Amino acid sequence: MTILIQVLEQGYSRSTPWEQRKYQYVDVTHVVGMRLDGNKGVWLDMSRPGESHQLALAPNAEDAILFMLKAFDAVARCRQQGGSWMIGHDGTDYTSIGTLRFPLT
Repeated sequence: MTILIQVLEQGYSRSTPWEQRKYQYVDVTHVVGMRLDGNKGVWLDMSRPGESHQLALAPNAEDAILFMLKAFDAVARCRQQGGSWMIGHDGTDYTSIGTLRFPLT
């Protein structure tokens, strides 16, 4: 079972157009923590020391908290259902979080 979650490839400002942002996926088995940075960012801390990935940059603090909670919920639902999953989003809006089972059959 593999669960991959989408992260921003590097830190971007809110004014960076989505077309210029780059994304990658990380395996949630290597995630040891999820945190807010106090600047509306949501980060994943990885098992390798000093490694972290920006999950999202929300428009306000409340949405950053909701993004973190919804991402935790998506991971938990995927684990509960079993199999391999990809969790994607637009990087800013918690309502955009979606899951997709893979491989597609």
